[in-house]
Formats: sequence, C-alpha cells, structure tokens
Amino acid sequence: MQPATDSAGSAETALTQLINQSPEWMALFDRDHRYAQVSPGLAIALNASQLAWPGQTNTHLAEQSQAAGHSKAWYKYWQQVEDALLTVEQQAQAERRVHALPNHDNDLKLCETTYTPLFDTDGNIEAIVSISHLSVVPQTHQKSAPKSLTEAQLAAYPDAIVGTTMPGLTSASIADVPTPAKSSPINTSDKTAPVPSANWVEGSPVKPTAEFLQVILNNIPQYIFWKDLNSVYLGCNQRWADMAGFNHPSEVVGITDTDLPWSAEEVDWYLQCDRRVMETDTPMLRIKQSQLQADGQLRWRETSKLPLHDEHGNVVGLLGTIEDVTECKIAEDLLKQSENTYRKLAKQEELLNHISNQIRQSLSLEEIQHRTVQEVRQLFNVDRMLIYRFNEDWLGHIVTESVEAPWRALLHEDTQDSCFPEGHAEMYLQGRVRTIANIATADLDECHRDFLKDMQVQANASVPIIVQDQLWGLLVAHQCAGPRDWSEAEVDLFKALAAQVGIAIQQAELYAQAQESADLARQKAVELETTLQTLQQTQTQLVQTEKMSGLGQMVAGIAHEINNPVNFIYGNIPHIKEHVGDLKQLLSLYGEHYPSPTDEVSDFIAEIDLDYLLEDLDKILHSFQLGSQRIQQIVTSLRTFSRLDEAEKKAVDLHEGIDSTLLILHHRFKAKPDRSAIQLVKDYGDLPLVECYPSQLNQVFMNLLGNGVDALDQEIATSQRADKSEPPTITVRTRQVGDEILIQIRDNGPGIPEAHRTKMFNPFFTTKPIGKGTGLGLSISHQIITERHGGRLMATSGVGQGSEFQIYIPRQTSSAKAYG
Repeated sequence: MQPATDSAGSAETALTQLINQSPEWMALFDRDHRYAQVSPGLAIALNASQLAWPGQTNTHLAEQSQAAGHSKAWYKYWQQVEDALLTVEQQAQAERRVHALPNHDNDLKLCETTYTPLFDTDGNIEAIVSISHLSVVPQTHQKSAPKSLTEAQLAAYPDAIVGTTMPGLTSASIADVPTPAKSSPINTSDKTAPVPSANWVEGSPVKPTAEFLQVILNNIPQYIFWKDLNSVYLGCNQRWADMAGFNHPSEVVGITDTDLPWSAEEVDWYLQCDRRVMETDTPMLRIKQSQLQADGQLRWRETSKLPLHDEHGNVVGLLGTIEDVTECKIAEDLLKQSENTYRKLAKQEELLNHISNQIRQSLSLEEIQHRTVQEVRQLFNVDRMLIYRFNEDWLGHIVTESVEAPWRALLHEDTQDSCFPEGHAEMYLQGRVRTIANIATADLDECHRDFLKDMQVQANASVPIIVQDQLWGLLVAHQCAGPRDWSEAEVDLFKALAAQVGIAIQQAELYAQAQESADLARQKAVELETTLQTLQQTQTQLVQTEKMSGLGQMVAGIAHEINNPVNFIYGNIPHIKEHVGDLKQLLSLYGEHYPSPTDEVSDFIAEIDLDYLLEDLDKILHSFQLGSQRIQQIVTSLRTFSRLDEAEKKAVDLHEGIDSTLLILHHRFKAKPDRSAIQLVKDYGDLPLVECYPSQLNQVFMNLLGNGVDALDQEIATSQRADKSEPPTITVRTRQVGDEILIQIRDNGPGIPEAHRTKMFNPFFTTKPIGKGTGLGLSISHQIITERHGGRLMATSGVGQGSEFQIYIPRQTSSAKAYG
C-alpha cells in the first residue's frame, strides 16, 4: 500500500483498504454529497452494516428512513449530516459537529464528527472526509450509554486482540505534560494538489490517485503508517512523519523501526506485535504503549494494527493507526495517585476507627495489641512493628510484634535497652514522639545506636503509650531495609493509635479487676451449686435406695412366706402318691376277690365313675407337683432379684439376674385389650461369671426393660405404630467383648429425639406424663454402671427407629464406694 504509485487502480485499492480496514469511524463523500466509501466501524456504530452506501446521499437515506417508518431520530441524523456537508461546501473550510446517533432501541449516542474538504487544482471542493469519535455522554443519556470506539472496532473485527499493554509501561505524572511541538501544519485548503479526472464510484467525480490518498491521510487526526511483511515502512501520513522527525512522508519509505528514535525495548515490542498481526492474520486493537518521539518527549499511545491483504486474500503487510492519549494518560495516572492517597488516608482513618471499635467490643488486651501491630505494619509498610513495655527500672520487654520476612523476630529475645536515658521518660510523658530517619547519621549515643543495629534497624519511630498518667510503654515502628523519613501524617496516626492502645490497656486492667471479683463470686456460686447438686443427688439416691430396699424386703418376705407352705405341699406330694397307689391296689384286690359286690356298692361305683376317678387322680397329683415346682421357681427368682444377702460384690451369672427381672415384668409383656403381646427375644452369649453388685444390676435391668415397655405402650396408645408391620418387640442380647461384658437391650418403639438424648441421664429429666415417672431411673442406672462398676452406659436411637441401650461391664470391676 504505497502512496507513491501513479496507478489509479493501485490508489483506488489503497484508499479502499484504508477506509475498509481503518478502525476509525470514517466516510468519504464526493462533490455531490454521495457516499463514496464508509468504514466498517461507522457502519457498526449506526447499526447499518448491510446498507448499500456507495452512491447514496443523506437526503435519499432520510427519505428511505421516513418511508420505512423509522423513528424521527434517524431522519434527523441524515438531515444533520447533509446540513454539515452544505456548510463545509459554502464556507470552504472544515466543520465540527456533534451528532446524536440513533440505534435500534431508539436510544441516542453522541459522537463528535469533523468534516474536512479536499480541493482540486482549481480550488473547488473535490470531496469531503468525515471522521467521528465518541463524545462525552450527558447526564440525561447515561442510561443509554453508547458503544465505545473499541466496541465498534471489535464488532467489525470479532477476532481482534484488544487492549494489549506494552511491558514496563511507564506511569505518567504532571511533569510529563508535553510542550506544544513545532511541526509542519497540515494545509487542508491546499489547492495545488493535482487530482486526475478518473472516477472511482460510478457517477462519482472522486479521483483516487496516490496524491489524493496522501491528502486524505494527512487530514486524518490520527497517526497513520503501513508496512510490508518484513516490517519495512511503505508510507505514513504527515502527522506520523512529524512525530518520527521527518519532513515528508516520502522519507519514511524503506526504513525500519531500528532506524527510528525508539528505545531497544520499544523496537522489540513493535516488531513482536507486527509479527503477531501478520503471522496470525489477526488485528490488534488499542495496544497501550509509550513512545519516545524525535523531539525527546515521552508520549503515550493507543495503537491499532490490522493485516493488509492482496486480491487473493494473502497478508501482504499491515496498516497502523495511532491515537495520542498522553493527556488522558497523565490525567488518569494523576487521578490514580490522588485515589491512592485518598485510599491511604481513608485506610488510616478506617484502621483508627477499627481499633477504637475493637476496644469498645473486646476487652482482650492481647488480641487488641496483636491486631494493632499487624495492621499498622501493613498500613505503613514498615518492616517491624512492636509494643514495648517498661519495668520499674526502665528496662522492659516486647509484649507483641509483627515482622516482615526476612527480618528477625524479636519477641522471644532479650531486647532490654540498658542505654535508655531516664530523661527520655519525661519527654515521652509529655506526649512527644521520637523519630529517627537514619540511625547511621542521627545524633545517638553509641550504646543506643549499637542496640538498634543489633536489631537490624536503620530507621525507627517511637510513640509513648500513656496509661493513667504513667508511661506504660512504647509503640515502635522499625524500618530495616533502609532509612526512612517519617511524615507528619504518619506520626499523627501513630500518636492516635498509641492513645487508643493506652485506653485499651486501662480498660483491660479495670476489666481484669472486675473479672477477678466476678470469678471469685462465680467460684462460690459453682461450689454452692455443686453442693446443692450433691445433696439433691444424695437425697435421690437415698430415696431410691430405700425404695429398692423396701421392695427387696417385701419381695423377700413374700418369697419367704410363700416358700414355707409351698415346701410343705411339695414335700407331701410323694406321700400322697404312695397312699393313693396303695388305695388303688386295695381296690384292685377287692375286685379280684369279690367280683360281685352288692347292689349298693355297684350303684356307688357307677355314680362316681371309679375308673375315671382313679385315672384323673394321677393327673391331679402331677399338676400339684408341677404347680409347686413353678411356685418354687418364682420364689427363687424373687430372691435372686432382691439379693438382700449379697450387698457386696460376688461372681454371678448375669443371665439369672436378667431372667429374674423378666419374670417380674412378665405380666407387662402379656396382651392387653388395646394391644397385642410384646414379643421377647433373648439372644444370650456364652458369658463367664462376672464380679458385680447383683441387686444393683438387677435394678438397672428393671429400669431399662421397664422403659422399653413404656415406650411401646405409649407408641401404641398414641397411634404412632399404625404404619409398622412388625409386632412390638424387646430384644436382650449378651456378648463378651474383650475384657468387657456387653448387654444390649433394644426396643422397636418410637425412638428418642436428639434433644432428649443429650439430657436423658440427667436427674429428674423425664418425658413421661406426671405420675408415670420420676426421671431418676436412667440417672441412677448410669451411676450404678459407671461409678459402682467402672463400666459404660450408652444409648443409640433414631426417631421412628427404636432405641438401644448398651451396658459395658468389666469382667472384674474395681472396688468402689458402697452405693447408697
């Protein structure tokens, strides 16, 4: 794409590529105000990419818009463009307008457009070039924000790489505001540029010669250049030539970036972007980079590079446009600097308020001190922050610190400053702050200087912490990496923070005194509560012990009273059997020797049915014997349950205790009018004899089995078991697990909610109705198992899944204090 060619066809191709591939919003009008060419960016911005632009006039487009029923904004836009072209034609000079661009949502986006006339050799306007940029959006249009130029470019080039930043891009400051550069003015009214007479668009008098193309390029406000595949410059506009230090664009042809006043880093970056664009055939838009101009001024640019193609679509070079954003960059960086300063001040105020709030909300002195040094170190970017506390002899120690790697932590070292002058104490009491910018040059005692050097300190600031008019300690900042000048704002914040720390210490000491008194009162209350609980528990134990003792005595008495007559009956049954046998033998002998008894005897034999009587008499005697044996078993179970004669530990068979308890509760397992019988499943393992307190374990079995029956009765009574198909069941399972005996008592009742499981072993806790339970059974059972037998009592349950109690008892339990 060389403007030096004399071929009209080449110039036409060059001008077409310039406008078609330019990322700017451009349009070229002929002398009759017809569109000769429109850039894709402008078509995208107008949402009119499919519009047949060449040969159309704005008047014609306005009429088409009105006929199509578009909004009045479209009609008004085309009229405004036409009015601008007429003004340029009448005044023969450039015209700048602000247009409201409509879109398909009927929202408006404002753009600033410059219309520049191009003259022929006779001084007549040959063509008009328009270049548009987004304008500032007024408050009334902020809700319908326009597309940015980059958005329009991206829509035209969807595969483009947007916003790449040059490595090491320098920040701008007010010192970088450039002085106006003296460059050759662009004469937009140059009436000497020859223009051949060949037409470009059919019926259009625009003449796309190389000279004409150069005039257009020189009137574009951006910097324009183009290169071949080897990144050799083929041309540029006058603005780019002035920036690079050339008098005329023709001087640029054939040079490379290494021939220009760029730095080595800039050259490498430019060539890297060139290769990326041409090798991947991908535009790069809005590349952010800095550039040292020929006049020595550093400028900031946004460059767009687009690949150029021949008629076969092959990449033959690239087109570059540059927007000077120096002023924007300076304003942006200055704004960032101001924002950073404001944020830092706001952060300091936030930190001060944060620490103040902590003091009001927390009375943990250690936590407040630790957070203070940590956040202050990060805020001021110091290497070490610490709080130092004085002793009575002005020696002291570090109570907390925050240190940045790789500097040494001092918290656990002996850091007493034996060189501390007592005169400094008076200075600190007056609220004065001591800052040292450089310990190497400061007026210090050599002893103190060596002390600071040993701690790797090169600069420090020490602020007094005053508590109740006494010098409590210092808030100290250490700079270890190098000297540091402490600003007045930093010192003021240090003082404010130290004052807050002093308040925190005073409040903490007052709180500690109050806490000590509260702890003493709390200890007394705990002791009183423990005493009351012990008394209550003892009373409970006594009541339950008396209850069980009375029950045992009653059971034992009943068993004793029953046992005597039962033994009498059971002992005489063999004699009765013997006598009955003798009588039967006697009757048999009578029958043999007197086969024909008298009529009266015969009638009586028939009346009493002697054969049946003799046969039934044996059955009755057998029933007496079985009944007596059953009564003896019941008496034995009652005595086994009571175990009044076994208050001390002895080795027993736990199955006997479980069976005796089940015998006593047998009536509760039987069917009732409102429910079927409760099934009992016994799964006994092979257990050895276990040393225990038998009567107390029987009490535990009674409580757990009774609770299981109660749970099943309550579930049935409240109709909660209607959806369960299995019958109500209680399962007793025993196993030996290592050195422990495990007894599991499970029911398939309603289960125990989580809220109740955490409290079930508490004294007097019960979920049964009033009069149905005391809340002592599980509590006493837990105490018997854990305290008396050194075992464990645990429960697993789920709502609707039943409950299981697991009793673990050591085979040989250790001696414990007698229960009750």
